[in-house]
Amino acid sequence: MTENDICQALNKMELDETLNTKSSHLKVQAAQIKLLSFQEWHLTYLLEHPKINPQNYLTNLRVMIKVRP
Repeated sequence: MTENDICQALNKMELDETLNTKSSHLKVQAAQIKLLSFQEWHLTYLLEHPKINPQNYLTNLRVMIKVRP
């Protein structure tokens, strides 16, 4: 799966109203907090961990962020 494929899959997830894709906070330094978009957060994680299978990661992510009534 290429970086572009991952970006497209994450973008599609962001557009899906049945998934919780809120932005996340990342603590950069002791006094600095940065807000990352859903796509930035997960793309960065996958790029930093090349041994992770992106297809499995995205499948598990969809299950974890599914909005349940």
